[in-house]
Amino acid sequence: MLWPQAPQFDVEKVVEACRAWLTSEEAYDTVRKRLPELKAREKAYRVAGENGKLLSLLLAYRPAQRFDRHAKLLKDAYTTAFVQRAEGRKLYDAIRAAAVHGSCPLCGLQQVAQVDHHAPKADFPLLALTPLNLVPVCGPCNQGKSSKLATSVTEEAFHPYFEDLGPDRWLHAQIDTDERVAVFEVRPPAEWDEVKKRRIGHHFESHDLACRYREAAGSVVAKRRRRDAELLEQTKSPAEVRAHIRGDVDSHAAHDPNGYETALLRALAESTWYLGGGMKFLYA
Repeated sequence: MLWPQAPQFDVEKVVEACRAWLTSEEAYDTVRKRLPELKAREKAYRVAGENGKLLSLLLAYRPAQRFDRHAKLLKDAYTTAFVQRAEGRKLYDAIRAAAVHGSCPLCGLQQVAQVDHHAPKADFPLLALTPLNLVPVCGPCNQGKSSKLATSVTEEAFHPYFEDLGPDRWLHAQIDTDERVAVFEVRPPAEWDEVKKRRIGHHFESHDLACRYREAAGSVVAKRRRRDAELLEQTKSPAEVRAHIRGDVDSHAAHDPNGYETALLRALAESTWYLGGGMKFLYA
């Protein structure tokens, strides 16, 4: 999973992009008067995110925000002016375009298709137009994340703009020779603290990554197993096939150490069954 760069514009620019629609709804002055508050909340959001205190801040914010007198107006401004109108859509598309190679940062599997509110706009209308609260995602991950805010730190969703999982290997795979499929699992490094370990496990489960990665692995295998089988036939050496796959592992790991393809290739290189000819029978 590769995190995108945070948006380089603020809530004031979003409000100005929505100005034509807000004016037509006779609401621009209303939102403009609340802009200092929106900016203050944006700053607090950034500080909390950078210091690992975002969930605490959001839990404190939620009771008052949910029933804010301008909640509907701000949510409608996002849906209509920001997403659907030309000036707002430019900023919306800029957030989507920040995804590395267009890949969803929450799964690294599918292309970005939507923008998700990290803090759900239903509960946090005063953050509905805050760029730092908007993350590019694919459809399945948007559904997997849900519209509910976690109440436990062990289930807190990762925020791509503030959290770096680093190069530590946590995604693993192995080849199930009975089912002839790749099986993916989370094995966090021992040095991670318990909260981080449980969060990555919750992320993996809530986004159904075991199933999604297993299905995607079939396509990867289908594209390479003929080549691997031909190399085995030519060399009569599983060790040669392993060395070839490990070269591909190094390339993939340099790009994304915890990408599903990286984990899959490592599993293939470690599978004596695959290296001995099992590639002809692995599910694809």
